[in-house]
Amino acid sequence: MNMPASSSPVIIRNAQPSDEMAILDICVRTSDSGQDGSRHYTDPRLPGFLWALPYVRFCPENAFVLTNRGVVMGYCVATPDTTAYEDWLEAAWWPSLKEELRDFSARTEEDEKVLAHIQTVSRTPIHVTRPYPSHLHINLLPEIQNGGHGSSLLRHQLNSLTKSGVEGVHLGVNQHNEKVAAFYSKFGFTEIDRTPSILMAKRLVE
Repeated sequence: MNMPASSSPVIIRNAQPSDEMAILDICVRTSDSGQDGSRHYTDPRLPGFLWALPYVRFCPENAFVLTNRGVVMGYCVATPDTTAYEDWLEAAWWPSLKEELRDFSARTEEDEKVLAHIQTVSRTPIHVTRPYPSHLHINLLPEIQNGGHGSSLLRHQLNSLTKSGVEGVHLGVNQHNEKVAAFYSKFGFTEIDRTPSILMAKRLVE
């Protein structure tokens, strides 16, 4: 699902396997409340192992990248069905990741948080998934964040989810980066909970 051709050097397209390293890099470089969090991780792939790469593997049809002159500068990944996605994480992704990190030794607090997350089965509550079965993550490098590119990427994802019949979508906002909640509000997302992350949601089909 590609955007129409235009004269702009910035395009949105479906992620390809060759984009995975760039997606992992963008994830860590935006992991500290939108800023570069590389210094917090011994292995820079760790945040992307949780919040980006599994979506690309599980539902590539909803994994989009934003490129500038052919360089991947941002991504938006989603799953139309959070429950099915979490089933897959438990059955396939977490076991595989545990094996991948079997000899990894945590050296930082963030390393430890990632390892703890992998060991702890966490499910999204049914009162969220019933009205808002989909969820998404979006990240852009700082140098591409101006100019409406984030809006274009999010709109592209929401249109894709709507066309596939998804009734509602939710996302989480780090409470230390609460200012970005205003961005999602412009698209009709409203706060529904704090866990302590800010949980925002939007109905796509009424």
